[in-house]
Amino acid sequence: MSKFPILVIIAFLILPCQHAYAGNDSLNGEAKILMLLGEWFGDTYFTIKDRLDELGIEFKRIGVDEKYRGCYNKDRDVELTSEILIPDIEDLSEFDCLLIPSGPQFRKFNENETVLEFVKKSYAEGLIIASLCTGNLVVNASGIVEMENPFNIEPGTVKEVKERVLMGSRGGGPPPGNGYKGAPVNKLIDKILKKIKENSNN
Repeated sequence: MSKFPILVIIAFLILPCQHAYAGNDSLNGEAKILMLLGEWFGDTYFTIKDRLDELGIEFKRIGVDEKYRGCYNKDRDVELTSEILIPDIEDLSEFDCLLIPSGPQFRKFNENETVLEFVKKSYAEGLIIASLCTGNLVVNASGIVEMENPFNIEPGTVKEVKERVLMGSRGGGPPPGNGYKGAPVNKLIDKILKKIKENSNN
């Protein structure tokens, strides 16, 4: 048997894989995400961070507090620091998405006009707004969307409830449920990156 047909077959098998990888890799260094965090941020932060790091996607922590502690599943001594403070940021043009994870942080956010105005401003300036679980309540409180029940999203799914507004369902609730592990983090990130790519193509 000639070597030529074998080489052709191998080429056809390899090329689609290379194309798929290039497609996934094309946003490296280009997609920039802001993650809104505050006191009692949810543990989905860590899952999101790991996934974005794995994909090589840049993100910055933003909030109204310089430092804040985590939620119940991790050690309560876990403390993060904002890389950007909301009052200090004026130009949002270098960012593609504002991502709001879950967690009891939503209670303070929903009472903080600075946070809600920032969410509204981010959307007005063209950013994708993405949220999970209680983060949906913050988006709703900002007035970007008006949903009677922002939790009313089919479990394990992500829905575009309005142009450039992506909402993921809640996780499995607090222990003994599976909590943040049940949140559709990978699906949300995939939809964010797909939307960023669509926006850049347009």
